[in-house]
Amino acid sequence: MKKTAILIAFLSSNAIADDLAPLSIFGGQQISEIAGSASYIGDDELKKSGYTDTERIVGRVPGVYSQTEDGLGLRTNIGMRGANPNRTTKINITEDGILQGPAVYSNPSMYFYPDAGDAEGIEILKGAAAIGNGPRTTSGAINYLSRSTPTEGSKGHFNQTFGDESYLRNHFYYGDTMGNLSYVFETHKTNYDGHKEIDAGAGNDTNSGFRKNSDLFKIRYTMPNSFMELSSQNTSETSHASYIGLTRADFADNPYRRYAASSKDKMDNDYHRYIFTYGMDLSPTSSFVGKIYKAKYSRNWKKVGEMNVYLDGNNTNALSKVKLSAIDWAGDCANDTDTEAKPEARACGILTNGTAMVSGEKIKRSLGHRDYGMYGYDLRYNTVMGAHDITVGYRSHRDYRDRNDSSVSEYYSLGTNNTMTLISSDYITDHLGNDDFASAESFSLIDKISHGNFTTTLGMRYEDVEYWEYYWDNDIAASAAGVAQTNSNSETMIAASTVYDMGNGKSTFAAFNQGYMPSGNHGDETVKSTEPEKSDSYEIGYRSYGANSQMEIIGFYIDYENLLEVCNIGAGCADSSQNQNNAGEAHVQGIEFLYKVNNLFAAPQMKGAANTGSGIRYPMIIAVTLQEAEHDTATDSGIQDGARIAYTPEEIYYVSIGAETNSWDMQLSAKYNDEVYNKGSSTSDKTESAVIYDFRSGMSLDSMGYAGARAFLNIDNLFDKEYIASAHNYGFRANKPQTVMAGLSFDF
Repeated sequence: MKKTAILIAFLSSNAIADDLAPLSIFGGQQISEIAGSASYIGDDELKKSGYTDTERIVGRVPGVYSQTEDGLGLRTNIGMRGANPNRTTKINITEDGILQGPAVYSNPSMYFYPDAGDAEGIEILKGAAAIGNGPRTTSGAINYLSRSTPTEGSKGHFNQTFGDESYLRNHFYYGDTMGNLSYVFETHKTNYDGHKEIDAGAGNDTNSGFRKNSDLFKIRYTMPNSFMELSSQNTSETSHASYIGLTRADFADNPYRRYAASSKDKMDNDYHRYIFTYGMDLSPTSSFVGKIYKAKYSRNWKKVGEMNVYLDGNNTNALSKVKLSAIDWAGDCANDTDTEAKPEARACGILTNGTAMVSGEKIKRSLGHRDYGMYGYDLRYNTVMGAHDITVGYRSHRDYRDRNDSSVSEYYSLGTNNTMTLISSDYITDHLGNDDFASAESFSLIDKISHGNFTTTLGMRYEDVEYWEYYWDNDIAASAAGVAQTNSNSETMIAASTVYDMGNGKSTFAAFNQGYMPSGNHGDETVKSTEPEKSDSYEIGYRSYGANSQMEIIGFYIDYENLLEVCNIGAGCADSSQNQNNAGEAHVQGIEFLYKVNNLFAAPQMKGAANTGSGIRYPMIIAVTLQEAEHDTATDSGIQDGARIAYTPEEIYYVSIGAETNSWDMQLSAKYNDEVYNKGSSTSDKTESAVIYDFRSGMSLDSMGYAGARAFLNIDNLFDKEYIASAHNYGFRANKPQTVMAGLSFDF
């Protein structure tokens, strides 16, 4: 901590030249005008990095962190400023300004993400800058920008990447203009056999990878003072995903092993989204943009989650039902001989193939079938009135989740030869599970006022949400079955910020904003309600932008009330109910630091000069996050006063240094993630700290006569570091191993 503070102080006072101009834009305005933390990752940078994993793309942004789940980036868990990253429930995720979820209000867990591999840009906002985004405004917002239609002429791109474990990625788009009409078509396909080694057995599936396809079509008609645009996006995914990890002993032996019992676990996803946009200039100083949207997402996840075992290891006594999520993987799995006292121990012994299964015992594999949907419209009006730049927004939104988890079940035996053998299957015609519905209206008003060297922004957001939930679950009282449970809440939030332009690309700012996360209709079965999460956030910062370098340092403090925690497997719950529960008060405080330079070794007199020559340049990025995120109250669920909020690191360091000319480039990056606790009630159940190195390089083929062509090489986890990336229910899971990828891309 002390060394970091010294480093920040040194860079702040010495490294920034006085004659440098702004670098980046966000949502049409310069980042230097935003009172708060804002980052923009553009198309060129995304292409150069070669990453398709959102965790790696945003990993260099201070204050942003993730909790690896599968190592593949399919179900990203992102947090900001002390927020629990579990299923990204605390971050407002949008694509082209439209909510992603796929059911943000009725079910906040993010099982589907926009495909970062074909994004044209990614915008990241934290603090007061995110007041116009909702409903989850306590931490921040991420907006993916899909491929835009060309403004003139045509544009196209093709990328083919090969890598370890039969990795194959194809990315293609082409767009053109025909008078007032423009269009773009994009397809993105990825195949990967996976890096897990599944215990082999007759009939077992040994594929631990995925297949994902995404298609986008967008057409736009431009008139003198208006435009219309229609966008259609379709994404499908088949991943051999499993929650089942390893015991600590098995992890130490081979962290990439997967037990035979998980060999048939598989998830199938389908996503369809449609957006119609109409925009017009009402006058030289005012404009209107309206969007109508609809999306549907279906998830079928067949996975092992339960076992039936005999306490004494024979078939003379009654069977005991054991949920795998209830197994203590550090205790039960280390003592599988004490079966009569604890059936979880015997279940773990069978699962890990250390205990022989006897006749009558069986493993249950269920179909987790859920349908999600949303639709609505979003209206934005902007006008400039003297010193006031005013934006008014209104959104009417509906979404739902239909959960039908237990309609299909399969029962297997597991032999000592690791063979999974189907015993029987059940199909239940009754609708078991629950249906969730939400209706939300939101209104926002933002006024950016320019006065001298100051730019002051005043913002307000109002959210009004209603919920309906129908239970068809045998686990609740019969009197409640089929009965609608309802809940509603509303909240008005305000934000105020100011930026002082110091000249020469330097500025200071201060901001305050209130945050809100709706509670949903999930809670105790007898109450069916929780209180919305609220927060008061304060931040102060300094920025300096120039042609060659960029620096910012931001301090923040967030005070939480009615902190919400979602109960699912990823959060350490013994079931996947998705119930939301209040965890009392909490606070987060910290410092974010970013320093970027285009040419580290440029002579002082050359700073600010364009880098157009053929000489070697040495770009560097340093990003530091220091934070404290703690519970301030104890709860009945076991959360301890003073305990760290789950999955929140205290220290994150990112450093990259590269070398480049106009024809080639290379970059070596290192990221340190501090250890995190997996529960707010335990200091022993944690994910370890680690440093991961990544390397990439590329070379233009223009000189060889292939205009717009580029060859590239990426090595993720350069030194093949092995560590526990996830340690909660279902065991310990590893990070992604060293992965080598190479290929060619063409811009035309």
